[in-house]
Amino acid sequence: MGTRVRGPEQGTERMLKLDNIHKSYQVGPVMLEVLKCISLTVEPSDLLSIVGTSGSGKSTLMNIIGLLDTPTSGSYYMQDKEISKLTDSQLSEIRNQKIGFVFQQFNLISRLSALGNVGLPLVYRGMAKRRRNALAEEMLAKVGLDDRAHHRPVELSGGQQQRVAIARALVGKPAIILADEPTGALDPAVGKDIMDLFIRLNQAEGITVIIITHDYDVANQCQRVLKLTQGRFVESGATP
Repeated sequence: MGTRVRGPEQGTERMLKLDNIHKSYQVGPVMLEVLKCISLTVEPSDLLSIVGTSGSGKSTLMNIIGLLDTPTSGSYYMQDKEISKLTDSQLSEIRNQKIGFVFQQFNLISRLSALGNVGLPLVYRGMAKRRRNALAEEMLAKVGLDDRAHHRPVELSGGQQQRVAIARALVGKPAIILADEPTGALDPAVGKDIMDLFIRLNQAEGITVIIITHDYDVANQCQRVLKLTQGRFVESGATP
């Protein structure tokens, strides 16, 4: 799949490690165990997919990786620092600084231009507007949309909207891009373009990418594939 490089600020530490993660929910009188004995290591510059059908636990796992939920038990390390016991405010800060999200439905704000949507995460960091816009323009150029900076979402195709979402995920220089069904709302040809973009960003710039999907055609384009069934990893592999 080409030569992969490390990002300029990535060292030798593991990017992410889950150690014996369990997640349970109380449903009436029953304790429902959604994740069971999940252990996972992600290295800097990995391109990893986690694939599973509906009900496999992949959404719960994505929420834990993305610090949107906490495990019932087990340990979570990011860049060799344990974060599973941190407070909600501490987790929120790490989420803003370290993780860039890409969702199936794009989640763009309709009243903002592409430039405004991409720069939005930097607003929450208190960055000055001029610097914010410069970084947003840089990220739009990176995903091939520098000529659409002042278009609103309604003026963009689905594939272009997802590229804006990817630029938004990149703008804060996160340690990890976490993509939830990033091609699920797109037709196959456009979905292939989006996957090609993820692969290019990973190979050329060493960006760590984790893709959560039900689609094996998408999953098998990644270097590592983990299959989740009934809350457990049942097999793993790498694409040729």
